[in-house]
Parts: sequence; C-alpha cells; structure tokens
Amino acid sequence: MAKTFSLDWLTIVCRQIPGSDSAILLMPDKERSLMQLMAKWPESLVEHDRLTQLATQTLEQSKALCISEHHIAGERGFDFFSYRIPLESGLHGVIVIKINALPDKKHKAVMHRLQKSTQWLELANRNSGVDDGFYNNVVGLLASCLEQSTYPLALLKMVSVLCVQFNCDRVAFAELSHHHCRILTLSDSTDFDPRSNLIQLLASAMDEAIEQDSVIAFPQSKSALIQRAHQELARQYGSGAICTIPLVDNGNFFGAVTLISSEVNAMDGKSIKLCQQFLSLITPFLIRQREQERSISVKLFSALTDGLKALFGLTFLKLKLIIGTITLLLLFASLIESDHQVVADAVLEGKIQRVIAAPMSGYLLSASVRAGDTVKQGDAMAELNDTDLQLEKAKLEGHLQKLRRQYRQAQAVRDLVKLRVVKEQITQAKAEIDFNDEQLMKTRLLAPFDGVVIDGDLQQMLGTPIERGDGLFTIAPLSGYRIMLKVDESDIAYIKEGQQGGLLLSSLPNTKLQLTIAKITAVSKADSGSNIFRVEASLQDPPDMLRPGMEGLGKINAGRASLLWIWTRKIRNAISLWLWSWSWLP
Repeated sequence: MAKTFSLDWLTIVCRQIPGSDSAILLMPDKERSLMQLMAKWPESLVEHDRLTQLATQTLEQSKALCISEHHIAGERGFDFFSYRIPLESGLHGVIVIKINALPDKKHKAVMHRLQKSTQWLELANRNSGVDDGFYNNVVGLLASCLEQSTYPLALLKMVSVLCVQFNCDRVAFAELSHHHCRILTLSDSTDFDPRSNLIQLLASAMDEAIEQDSVIAFPQSKSALIQRAHQELARQYGSGAICTIPLVDNGNFFGAVTLISSEVNAMDGKSIKLCQQFLSLITPFLIRQREQERSISVKLFSALTDGLKALFGLTFLKLKLIIGTITLLLLFASLIESDHQVVADAVLEGKIQRVIAAPMSGYLLSASVRAGDTVKQGDAMAELNDTDLQLEKAKLEGHLQKLRRQYRQAQAVRDLVKLRVVKEQITQAKAEIDFNDEQLMKTRLLAPFDGVVIDGDLQQMLGTPIERGDGLFTIAPLSGYRIMLKVDESDIAYIKEGQQGGLLLSSLPNTKLQLTIAKITAVSKADSGSNIFRVEASLQDPPDMLRPGMEGLGKINAGRASLLWIWTRKIRNAISLWLWSWSWLP
C-alpha cells in the first residue's frame, strides 16, 4: 500500500469528521515485525507521541478506544479515537484521530465513521497486487465527489469518472424507489427523457440485477442468471457488453449502476470486481449526501415511514408482541370501570367494655378465669387475700365488746356523761365493722354481666401485690360488636360515613360479613411505620361465633372508577408528591 494513497485516504477521513485536529495511520511493514507510520495529518504534524501511545494501547488491548482529556483548565479539551484495521494477513493496522471535545452521545457516530472509512484500506490490502494507481484514482474520485456542492453533481462526477476509468461508452446510475429503479444520471447526457425507450430498458436491466441480488455481465454464456432485459437492451441499441452492479448499504438496496461498453473494451472479471468494491465503498457517502440535501418535509416523512416500518415490521417481533399486549391491556383497563375498594386491617371490638379494677391494695390470692373465658353475671373471677381484713375485724369486734361493758358499768352507776361518750364510741365501732365487712366482700371480684374476658391473665401473678385501681380484667358482652378499621392516610379521603363494605376474619375465612361506616376519627396515629385513621363500622347480622379481638381484612366500597385509575392511583400520587417537592412552583 503506497504512502500517497494512505495520506490521501487519511486526509479525506479527517475532513469528513468535524473538529479534527490531527491523526496518524500505522500499518505493519513488509517484514511484519513492527509498525510503521504510513501517514499523518496534517503533513506538518511533528509531535504525535500521545497518538502513538494510544495506537500501542489499542493493539495491546485488541479493541477500539475512546478517551476524553478535558482536565486542563483554561484550555479546550480533546477526544481521542483509536480504531483497529483488520488486514487479510491476520495482522492489524491502527488509525488514531484527535478531535475537539464532543458530547458523549456523538462518540458512537465518530467511531462508526472510522469503521466505514477503514473498508478502503481493507480493500487495498486484499488487492495488494493491483497497481497502486487505481487506488489513488479511487481516492481521487471520492474526493472529487465530496467536493461537489450538490448530490446530482456528485452523481454526474461519479459516472463520468467510471466511464473514463473503465473505457465505457455509457454509464447510468439509478436509485431504487418503490421497488423500481429510477434513472438519475447518464454519463453522456445531462438532460434526458425518463419515458424514452432507452431509459426504460436501462431501468429494466437494473431491476433484473437487483431482483437476483447479483452482478450481471452480458454477454456471459455460462451464467445461470436471467439476462432477458440485458439481451433486449443490447439488441435494440447494439451494445457490445453490459455490466449492471447493484448498490447495497447495510443490507438494503440503494440503486444500481449499469456500464455499457464495446466488445473490445468489455470489462473482465478483475475489473468488475474492482468496480464492485469501489461502488460498495462510495455508496454510504452518496446516501449521506442525498440525505443532507433533502428538505425538512421529506426528512420528516422519511423518518415517519422508517418509524412505522420499525414499529409494524417483523424485527424484534417478541418485544413488539409484549409491548402490544401491554398497550392493549392498558387500553382495556382505561375503558372498563370497576368498584374502587379501600382495603384496611380490621379488629373486632365489643360496643361495651368493662374493666374490673382492684378495689383496694393487697395481695392476689386466686384467679379462676383468664382471657378468652366466658363468664356469667355474679361468677367469681378472682379473690384477694383477706387475712389482714379478718384480723382487723376481730380487733374491731373485741373493741366493741369492751365498749359495751363500759356502757353497762356507766349505766349501773348512772354516769350520764360517760353513757353518752361510750354510746358514741359504740356507734363508731359498729361503723368501722360494717366498713370492714364491705371490704371483705370486695375481696371477691365478680362478673358484672354475661360476657367474655378479652384481657387479663392473672394465673402467673398469684401472691403478687396490687394497688387500688389496677386493671385486672376487661370484659365485653357477647352481643353488640363494632369493627375498627385501620385506614391508611392516603385512602382516608375516599372514606365517608354510610359507605358499605365487606369483612373477612382470619378465624372465619369463608364467612363474608357486611359492614357500614359509622364514624371516622379526625386524628391519625402511627401504626407499623405508617399513619392510619381509625374508622368505626357496624356489622349487619353478626353470627354467634364472633368474639372480641378477632382480626381480619375489610374492604370499603368507595365508588366506581376505571381499572387503570385504580391500579395506578398510588403510583400517580407518589409521583405527584415527588414532582411537587422538586418543582419551583409554590
């Protein structure tokens, strides 16, 4: 590969990448024992140690590199791109280019441009036995095409140079549009009638090559390809040799080129191969230049068309089916309405609850019931130690007897003053005894009504001291219940008095109970890491097996709404609060 070709190629690459500062191209030498500098841009470049260092790093790591160096304060930053060039021998060359700092999203486009451009060097390496002058002409042709101000001028330049390079009588270029070739350029004419017979035959010949996805060289007796359009073109216009080459980019047909020459100057297999390789390399540049010159309306229409093809095509079919299914599900959910139900934990409580408290200070002697037991009115529930009270009673009775003897003695001696004093002391002693008897009666704690003990287990507290007023038991009647619902604060706005709902208790999972909202407390409290409001509800026709303290789950009917609204309500509320917390709005 000549250095002239390498320098011309490197110059074109750098001019095609905006903001290029410098670049080098390293290739293995003839002995393939070390890398040599084939080209540098600009030619006056002297200091390229950093570029050479990145080239070595690329070869060692066996991958392309993109490094940004923006750390120098007060100076503009640079991006370095290093790309390996695979060669037919199994070795690799390296191109390293330094450009002004670009946004990260544009790095991929630069690397893609380098990848496309290195195909020229791969072509030259595979055909190293070909005269280097041809590759110089190829680079010159590319440069001349890129220098043209418009896409039509670039096409005209291309067919003209092809005509001269391969000694053709006529070269035609056509774009594929709506599955049919449309002639845009002829090498010997700048103005032609697209409805003329010659243009129609040329387009048919190009369609014939594209439909078979092959290069057609006519005449070729041993070819298995269909050549009817080429035969008709040669018959009507006396053409000696015709060669049609389809143009392909990224697996899509772009158009075709037809070269017509005399039998003496017919293209051989080597020339056809070189022409085919050249056209495959120049096609991406032509497509890019055409896209740049399109009007905004055409670009928008093309983008819309490509988007619809990508959306409804067969590519990524599995992903599209998943997205389509989700979209249909969301559409269905937005149209179908259902009951909006607020779910809350529920606890069953009795409407009346009585606390059995200690009537006096003392010691617990016995406890005959505990939580969960059913009691009847008057049943003994617990008993306090009455030893001290019995001793106090005996003492008071002895004192009373003493006072009565004193009363009789004063009565015998007719001591009226002492009689009055002793009589009052006797009355006081009797009152103390009556009070003591009442205290003894209170040592036995009795059930005030029929009910169930919902709190209190004193079996493990026998003999322990208790103080007056300590709660020992909680009793609730066996009839008359209420439901306490723990409604989350995010749902309390949907709850109103009078709403209906259902209740399932953990102990009765197969029995659904009907409830009605009776009262909403205005104060929230923390429960299990969240704020809840206690909502009171009444039961309709409660069964006999209900007991206070049962827990379950309640659902309150809060109106009707679409399924999509119901499913996304909490997520939307959370997002709304988050956005408001970060917004600048008051």
